[in-house]
Amino acid sequence: MPQRQTPPVRKEALLLSTDIIACSGSMGIALALRFPDGVPDAHLILYLNYLPFVLVWRLFIASTAGLYDFRHRVTLTDHVFGSAGAAIFGAGGGYIFLALIAFYYDPAAQLSRIVAALDIVFVGAWFAVSRGLVIKWLRATGYRVRVAVVGALEAAGPLAEEIARYAPRLVSVSGIVTPDAANTPGALGNVDQLPEIVERENIAQLVLAQGDLPQAEFRRVLSQCDHCSTDLYLYPGLGLSILANSRVISIGGVPLISLRPAIEHSPYRVGKRVLDVAAALIGLLLCALPMAIVTLAIRMQSPGPALFRQERAGLHGRVFRICKFRTMVADAEARTGPVLSSADDARITPLGRFLRRTRLDELPQLWNVLVGDMSLVGPRPERPEFIARFIEEDPLYERRALLKPGLTGLAQIHGRYDTGYAHKLRYDLIYINSVSAMTDLRILLATIRTVLLGEGAI
Repeated sequence: MPQRQTPPVRKEALLLSTDIIACSGSMGIALALRFPDGVPDAHLILYLNYLPFVLVWRLFIASTAGLYDFRHRVTLTDHVFGSAGAAIFGAGGGYIFLALIAFYYDPAAQLSRIVAALDIVFVGAWFAVSRGLVIKWLRATGYRVRVAVVGALEAAGPLAEEIARYAPRLVSVSGIVTPDAANTPGALGNVDQLPEIVERENIAQLVLAQGDLPQAEFRRVLSQCDHCSTDLYLYPGLGLSILANSRVISIGGVPLISLRPAIEHSPYRVGKRVLDVAAALIGLLLCALPMAIVTLAIRMQSPGPALFRQERAGLHGRVFRICKFRTMVADAEARTGPVLSSADDARITPLGRFLRRTRLDELPQLWNVLVGDMSLVGPRPERPEFIARFIEEDPLYERRALLKPGLTGLAQIHGRYDTGYAHKLRYDLIYINSVSAMTDLRILLATIRTVLLGEGAI
């Protein structure tokens, strides 16, 4: 039997009602704490006159941050970071508006920076605590976001197992739906029964595993998925990954999709380099002391140099020497030769594990960014010894050389430490066709979250 789903309207209505009270009350509490003997009229007038606007803005930003969405944001971490963003841009943005009003239209009105700071903290705390309680309640009441994987057994089966193994607790995999369920024991049904399966199993999300389905079969599966009122996602093969966010043109009325990197004909090509240089300079200056401390700690913890240099392949396959803090024992490959590292690699030192988890071992690569070997965002640089093997297994791997390698990328914020190179390649191919200032900004912000939580892939 499918697990019970709490009606989303009930959660949203409850949260909206309490948010209205909390967001209004936080301003009053902040004012009372700042002015215990009574709030002066000059400070009170702006709040009274513009409270409806400020309140609506806070709720709008909270909604934009996904704080009412428990179908796609299913972890406490999602809502904690969303709460921080809603407090900064919602409450903080409201105070910028009030300051502009006071400056241009009501010079007699006053705003207290202490009140603003307290209010922002209260709003962020309320959003985070309230969403944490809701998630705890949803877990206790059996709410689950139910997922079904659609496709041939060879592709859908392993994908369903992987999602079930690593998905958050509020996500439940109901099973798979195949083109021919009669030959697939344990399947929920066949593709022609999708609408009935979605209704019967309370499916909220369908994941379409393309695999090696023939085009005619793929179109039939997609057509049935389109008839279902659920979220629909595609787990792309490597061939489809290169089409993500592609530029569409036409010649003689014929639609064509560009397969060249999005950045080749974009002004951001220059802007990306300017951003790299500025960020690398600032980063090296700000991180000089932490890097000195890490250097000293490495030298004290194990014999050998603090910095580790290794050949990696960059733009168009050009080989450069990457700089990292050493996280393994000295001469780790003296006996084994070039081998891929793993999460439980015995060669990693105790300090090295900490440096890898916190990404502090990557800081010296800011130098590689500064001199132009790397970029802030891009596919991670790989060793030439492995690239030849990967290209032989899948020629699309060579497309990664169309961009400079990066300190971070889509694979690093979405993947896991043990994610195989084929999974990471999907992310890299998608990024190659979607490079933009906004894409890079989102990846950099998500990287901060990944570093703070010690998650993601290397």
